[in-house]
Amino acid sequence: HERIEFVDILRGFALIGVLLMNMHAYSGYSFDLTQITDSIDKTTVILLQFFMQAKFYSLFSFLFGWGMAVQLERAATRRTRFVSYYIRRNFILLGIGLIHAFLIWEGDILVVYVLLAFLLVLFRNRSPKTILILSAACLAFSIVMVLPVETMDMVRTWYDQLTSFLRPNTASSQLYASGSYAEILQLRKQDVISGLSYFPYWFGNIFSMFLLGLWVGKRGIFKNLHQHQSLIRNVLWVGLIIGLVFNGIFLKTNLLPGWLPEAYHRLATSGARTIGAPALMLFYVSAIILLLKKESWKSRLVHLAPVGKMALSNYLMQSVLCTLIFYGYGLKLYGQISPTVGLILSIFIFLG
Repeated sequence: HERIEFVDILRGFALIGVLLMNMHAYSGYSFDLTQITDSIDKTTVILLQFFMQAKFYSLFSFLFGWGMAVQLERAATRRTRFVSYYIRRNFILLGIGLIHAFLIWEGDILVVYVLLAFLLVLFRNRSPKTILILSAACLAFSIVMVLPVETMDMVRTWYDQLTSFLRPNTASSQLYASGSYAEILQLRKQDVISGLSYFPYWFGNIFSMFLLGLWVGKRGIFKNLHQHQSLIRNVLWVGLIIGLVFNGIFLKTNLLPGWLPEAYHRLATSGARTIGAPALMLFYVSAIILLLKKESWKSRLVHLAPVGKMALSNYLMQSVLCTLIFYGYGLKLYGQISPTVGLILSIFIFLG
């Protein structure tokens, strides 16, 4: 009875976006626009990159931070210990994440979330203003990490050399197509550790959304939507404008890699996505909040709520189904489908 329905709707909405974006990793189709010749497939990938790439893990990160604020408030109301409960809860989630990452699918995000959740708890008593400033600082950190200046080139080179032993690349990803479960298990271990080794490059993007969600929770915005209608409408339009501009830069750089000097290519992709993804994500959140005020839209969107209530179960089931469809110990379809077929398959799996 304490659940906020539209938050469950947001989680359900995020899950379809996560599945659509993860499908290229599950199935092994190319996400490089310069390598796709079919016009329909290119259009599919363009739409996915513009409207979905990085938007939905940003949304889940945002909701994760908001969730901590809700748990913190409930603990204070019930006069129970928060930190011990929160840490215990996240150790359980870490266990689930490790099982998912090493035994089911190497693209797991739960382990990353839990590691950052342990850091987030240190900010639980900070003021909303401080949290908002830190959120912006984390986004700025992600942009600094890709700046094309000599100092950052040295930092990136130093870090990449320092952590190179975590990225041995002894096995090709094509092993997913034909390998046995035992063989893929070894490759999966390699890919999980390799992904975690890039911590400085993804830390700011995810943790900034944790903090932004915590800020929204502390401000009580979702609990009192009618009191924040002006803010929500402003976020809607600002998020849309900034999102369109920066995702446009991101997409143009992917379509026409030569339009900028090579030194600025990484900044134009990673930097633009760092700003554009959360901006468009906030547009989605604001739009859903406003659409739910209309009965015609609410009757459609409410079907996402049951999915959102079981977000963890659905996320894990997506991995189980898709790895059985594509990997060598399943139907061996890895690398065999196009982006458009992957899009259609994602929709059917989600409906199922």
